[in-house]
Amino acid sequence: MSVNGKKTTVREIAKQSGVSITTVSRFLNRDYSSMSDATRKRIQEVIRESGYVNTKMKSGGTIAAVVPSLLDPFFAELIEKLEDGVTREGFSLRLCLTHDSLEEEEKTIRNLLSANVDGIVYLSSVTFEENCYELLIKEKKPFVVMDSYLSEYEVPAMVFSNGVYGMYQMTRYLLEAGHENIAYLSGLRFGMFEHYRYQGYVNALLDSSYVVNPKLVRFIGFGMKDGEDGFRELLASGEKFSAIICESDQLAAGVYKACRSEGISIPADLSVVGYNNSSVAGILEPELTSVDQRMDLMVDEAVRMLKKQILGQELTKHVCMIEPELIFRDSVRMIGRD
Repeated sequence: MSVNGKKTTVREIAKQSGVSITTVSRFLNRDYSSMSDATRKRIQEVIRESGYVNTKMKSGGTIAAVVPSLLDPFFAELIEKLEDGVTREGFSLRLCLTHDSLEEEEKTIRNLLSANVDGIVYLSSVTFEENCYELLIKEKKPFVVMDSYLSEYEVPAMVFSNGVYGMYQMTRYLLEAGHENIAYLSGLRFGMFEHYRYQGYVNALLDSSYVVNPKLVRFIGFGMKDGEDGFRELLASGEKFSAIICESDQLAAGVYKACRSEGISIPADLSVVGYNNSSVAGILEPELTSVDQRMDLMVDEAVRMLKKQILGQELTKHVCMIEPELIFRDSVRMIGRD
């Protein structure tokens, strides 16, 4: 943005911020030593409002990644790609684990607000009702939400994979393979993005004139043990099913383990599919058919949107939805085609 057709200068930013030109220059070069939080916030606000773009900004800034855990291979692989992405843009990555705890998440965010970080990539695992988005917005800290869909919140930037579409396509694939009774293991806990995946499953069944059998659905969690326990619950229910959809590859691994102990052959006796296309999918035997969320595209978009915020540039698009892809392997039996 410019005033009367003239570009905003560092001198004008200093004047509007009530600080010296030297202080503004230090801010633009990410030298925050001996600079109060109030001063930093004031300069950042003036830069945002003026539309000033610092094309000579030095590299070496820090981006924090806030994630629930690294126990799930999906998060571990995402962090690796994210580190590559921020490094290419001249930043370093700071990893913050919240252990699926709102208390830890809030503590982490408050610490980051006072720390020397330029922006935050935020993968939350808490509820719609309780989160730290409003805190970040209030403090005007650049951040981007990943792997979650939060239409209820006006966050500055959001990148997620279309879970409705991904699960819809997977369910249709199983139906077209001849499976009519399809069980479903969900990681649903707090009504987050997992809900949208389940919606895709329901929509695919209804569109194909099948009813949703609630006895074939278990809302349990994302871990391997959850998959094992959920599958055993389905077996104990006495309901018949020839295929099972798992909302994570970890869940599917749990199903595989239970099948081995029960003498159930995959895919001859049971077809199993997962979600995330993590490294787990290629390790299982037979290799697991799964939904790839296109993590590479999500990371590229997240880094791009965050960098624009850090540079004070306006985002033309605040929400980026990535179309996932089905990865076909050997865990599904084509009924009637044997």
